Amino acid sequence: MNLDKDHVVSLFPSKYFRKYQKEAIERIVDEFKTGVKCILLDAPTGFGKSPVNIAFCRTADDAFYITPQLTLIDQLIRDKMIGQWITEIKGRQNYLCKLDPASTVDIGLCKRSNKINCQKIDTCPYWIQKLKALKAHTALMSFAYFFLEGRQETEYSFGRRELLVLDEAHSIDKHVVSHISLTISPWTIPFEMYKRFSNLVGNVQDMQDVISIITAVKETAEQQNEVEVQMTLTGEELTITQATNVKRLEDFIGSADMFLNSINDTEWVWHISWTSYHGNNYPKLIVQPLYARTFMQDMVWSRASYYIVSSATLLNIPIFVHEVGLDKTLKKDEIIHINVPSMFPPENRPIIDNTNGRMTHKERDKNLVPAIRILEKILDQEEGKNVAVHVHSYENSIAIENLIDPKYKDRLVTHTPATRQEALEIWKNSHGRVFIAVSFEEGQDWLGEICEAQVLFKVPFLDISDKRVKERLNRHEWKWYYNEALKITIQAYGRAVRTPEDKARFYVIDASFIDLITRCKGDIPRWIREVLPEHWRKLME
Repeated sequence: MNLDKDHVVSLFPSKYFRKYQKEAIERIVDEFKTGVKCILLDAPTGFGKSPVNIAFCRTADDAFYITPQLTLIDQLIRDKMIGQWITEIKGRQNYLCKLDPASTVDIGLCKRSNKINCQKIDTCPYWIQKLKALKAHTALMSFAYFFLEGRQETEYSFGRRELLVLDEAHSIDKHVVSHISLTISPWTIPFEMYKRFSNLVGNVQDMQDVISIITAVKETAEQQNEVEVQMTLTGEELTITQATNVKRLEDFIGSADMFLNSINDTEWVWHISWTSYHGNNYPKLIVQPLYARTFMQDMVWSRASYYIVSSATLLNIPIFVHEVGLDKTLKKDEIIHINVPSMFPPENRPIIDNTNGRMTHKERDKNLVPAIRILEKILDQEEGKNVAVHVHSYENSIAIENLIDPKYKDRLVTHTPATRQEALEIWKNSHGRVFIAVSFEEGQDWLGEICEAQVLFKVPFLDISDKRVKERLNRHEWKWYYNEALKITIQAYGRAVRTPEDKARFYVIDASFIDLITRCKGDIPRWIREVLPEHWRKLME
C-alpha cells in the first residue's frame, strides 16, 4: 500500500469530510507505517466508515470489501460516493439463468442437462458479474460468499488480496459458526433420504452417535449425488426439484467434510429439536462448533496481508480479538484499536427510562401486560410518528398484537418470517405507523421520518436453551454473554439517527437493560454513555 497521508486522503471518495474522518485516515496511515497489520475501527453510526474504508481499498494493490448482508451490499452499490469504486458479486441464487429465467443460476439449465452447451463466461449473468469482480480492484461480497468462495481453488477463485475490509464486523464470529454448522432435517437433505435416517436422528445420545450419523448421511449423499450426475451424463434432464436436491447434497457434503476433518481439533456441540415439514413434525439434528476462532485463520485472515475491521459495536476489544482468532494470527502490537466519538448531538438521540419490570423468561408473565400498557403510553406520546418496537421474538410480537388496546391495532405493522421484507417496506413508506420488529437490529437505515422513535420492549439476550450458549455459560463465560446482548441493543439503537439532523428517541421498557449496562459498564461506548439518563450513569460509577 502507498502509505502517504496526502495520497490516501486524495483517494477519499467525497469532496468533503465529516467530522473525525480525515483524522481517522491519518491515524490509520500512521499505525500501518509502524508495522500494524490490523486496524479495529470502532466508530458510531453516522461517522461514515464506508468512505474511510474505500480510501484504503483504493490505495491497496487490490482489496476485498465484505459485509454481512445483501441489503448492505445494495446500499453500498447505490451510494454515489462509493458505488463507482467497488464491484459486487453475490451467490448464484441471486441471478436468473439466461437459458431458463424460471430458475436461478445455482439450479439453472446447465446444472440440469448435459445437452446444454452454456457459454457461461459470455452469457451467464452470474459468471459475467464474477469476472467483473475478479478483475475489479475492490471486490464487494457478503460474509457467506467470501467464506464459500474461499473453499474453492480454481482459476476463477479470488484467492488473496492485499487488503481485507470487514464491514459491520462485530458479528463475524457468528457468521463463521453459522457457515460451518450443519443440520440434518427434511429441509437440508432430500426428504426421501431424510426418512431413512429420521429414527436415528431422533435417538442420538452422544457425540459418537453424531459422528456416525453424519458419516452415514454423507456417504449416502455422495452416492445419491453420483446418481444425479450420471443422469445428466446420459442425456436426461433433471427437474428443478432434482437440481435443488443436488445443491442440498453438495452443501451438506461440504459441511460434513469440514466437521469430520476438524472433530479432533475443535469442540462441537449438538442438539435435537423439531421442525415442521408439510404439516408433520420431524426431529432435526443441529451440530455447531463451540468457538469460531479455530476456523478464522483459514476462512478469513489468510486471505489478506492487512485488515480494517470496522463496526460501531466492537465493545470489549480483548474478547473480540480472542473470539475471532486474531490473537492466533497476529502479534499483540500488530493490532490497534481506534475509537471515534459520535458527531451527533446527544439531545437528538436520548435513551429514555420507561422501565417497570424485567422481561426475562422467569418474570415475563407477570410483567408482560404492564409492559404493553407502558408501550401504549409511549405510542400516545409518539402519535403521528413512525415508531419501531424491538421485541426480540415472535412470541412477544404476537402477545402485543393480542393484548394491546384495540384502538392502537390499526397503527401496528407486524410480520412473520415469510413477510419480513414486505412488512418493512409497508412501514417505511407509511406515516404514523408502529413496526413490531423481530430481529431488525442490523442492516437498516431508518433515517429522517422513516423512524422518529424506537422502543426496546425486550433486551435481546441470547437463548440460554441453545446448546452452544448453554455450554459457554457452563464455562462461566458471562462476560461474553452480556456483551453479545449489549452489541445487539446498541445496533438497534443506531438504526434511526443516521445524520446530525436526525432526531429519534429510544425508549427502554425492559428493566433488564439496567442490569445489562451495570454489568457491562466498562464496555459501554462513550457515545452511548452520554445519552443514558443521569440516574443510570450514576449506577455505573
